[in-house]
Formats: sequence, structure tokens, C-alpha cells
Amino acid sequence: MDISFKTEQGHFNYRVAGLIIHNGHILIMKDETSPYYYIPGGRVSLHESAEEAIKREIKEELRIDVRINRMLWLAESFFVEETNGETFHEIAFYFLLDLVDTSIFERSNPFVLKENGEQRLRFYWRLLTELKDLYMYPLFLKERILNLPEALEHIIERRC
Repeated sequence: MDISFKTEQGHFNYRVAGLIIHNGHILIMKDETSPYYYIPGGRVSLHESAEEAIKREIKEELRIDVRINRMLWLAESFFVEETNGETFHEIAFYFLLDLVDTSIFERSNPFVLKENGEQRLRFYWRLLTELKDLYMYPLFLKERILNLPEALEHIIERRC
């Protein structure tokens, strides 16, 4: 069971995301319902660590194994989801990932995979310097992607 729930005041999410960076490019994605780009990842399940969750989510979405290099950011985000107008409070851990399987570099750009045989996920390799001009969330990533922290940073982002 995902640690995500809805109340009268809005929706809460506990999420993980993984940065996969190669040759000055970062892997970002879009799904069929989102007008914006974001970092691969997903919700953490009850009794699952954030580290276990990011490895599972990347395996489910990209069908590859990863190693965690380090955690970069703990982000608290407060926003209104553009696709449905719902208010969110989200806690997310952002990890820098290393690939165990580098076959992902051989895939086309963009490449499309289906998650659970249903929703189509479209993945793109984009230059790190291009992020500032993209319609992408979280916003803090656009500023911080060119200078990754050596130690964990706590970010609070309000978009509502």
C-alpha cells in the first residue's frame, strides 16, 4: 500500500525520485496525463524504506537495476496539481543513482515504456543546462541541477 492519502484539506504523498545523469544529460519523463516533465520515481509503500522504494520504482518504470550513489535532497512541496486542481503536501527524497545495467543508453531518445502494461511513460535524455527552460517540476531542480550537493539538503517549495 502506497503512503498516499486524501483528506478534505488535500492529498498527502510520500515519494522518491532518482536522478540518472550521463554525459551531461539527465533522464526525465512525462506520462500520458501530465503536461510537464519530472524525475523518474514514485510512491513509497508502507514498511518500505526510501532506498528500497527508489530501486523498485526504477525497476518498474525503466526495467533496469540501479545503485544509490547518495541522497541529494529531502523536499517538502506544497502545490496544486495542474491536471486535476487537487492540493498536495508531498515529502520526497531525491537520490543520485548509478546504473548497474547501462543498456538504457542504447535506447532511442525519447523512448516509451508501459507501466504495469497500461500507462505509457515517455523518457527523454535532456542536457542539464536545458532544464531551466523546460516545463518541469520540481522547480528547485532547475536551479540546483548544475551544482549537486555533497551533503543532504532540505528544500521547501511552495507553489500554491
